[in-house]
Amino acid sequence: MCVELFNLHDKVALVTGAGKGLGKSMALALSESGAHVAVASRTFSDVEETAQEIEACGVKSVPIAADVTKPEDVAKMVEMVLTEFKTIDILVNNVGAFIGGAMQDFSLTDWNKMMEINLTSTYLCTKTAGKHMIERKRGKIITVSSALGVLGAGRSSAYCASKGGVIQLTKALAVEWAKYNIHVNSIAPYSLETETTREMLKDEKIKQSIISKIPLQRIGQPSDLSGTVVFLASKASDYITGQVIFVDGGFSAQ
Repeated sequence: MCVELFNLHDKVALVTGAGKGLGKSMALALSESGAHVAVASRTFSDVEETAQEIEACGVKSVPIAADVTKPEDVAKMVEMVLTEFKTIDILVNNVGAFIGGAMQDFSLTDWNKMMEINLTSTYLCTKTAGKHMIERKRGKIITVSSALGVLGAGRSSAYCASKGGVIQLTKALAVEWAKYNIHVNSIAPYSLETETTREMLKDEKIKQSIISKIPLQRIGQPSDLSGTVVFLASKASDYITGQVIFVDGGFSAQ
């Protein structure tokens, strides 16, 4: 009975930023739990490879090239998923980026870029896929925020603000859409090793500085999010909404 709560057999998930890193790992985790998974990214070759790996799990997948900061791309993406699968049960808003810098020197262009990639993309995907979920009176929406969405960090003001916005959007929508049986929750990681961070982590001083702030004393891996995303996508979390689950090795507990 308990294991069955995590079964996603015949559910349909849409994961953005799924060509590599966290998105790819979460998409594979959902497929291994039985879900059919549509995967989206700006680079089609990346999600095409992800889709092939997903189908090796015995489920269906559709790769989609989309820039989720553009309303027209988001609309086409959701339409493609609905055409192929007739439904969207699970939405994982994973697209994100980091631009650091001292606030006094931070350009408006970079500020707007942070908000557009991290927050506006979440708004657009949630709003568009959410209309379908509202009609069906059910859905699971998972945002990917950050421990830095609630904690401050030097040279990270725009990133912290954008991820804080993701968390507040998550909480507000959880309240607003509860009447439609739509659950909205967030996963908040910290310093995971991905293609984006791997080069930085080659610097041993930087790596050890980060590890020193993590009680579990290691850098997280994309696979560390797998159990959490399956939990939030499944029946096991049916009485949970508006919550932020920190997957950060204990960083936020200090």
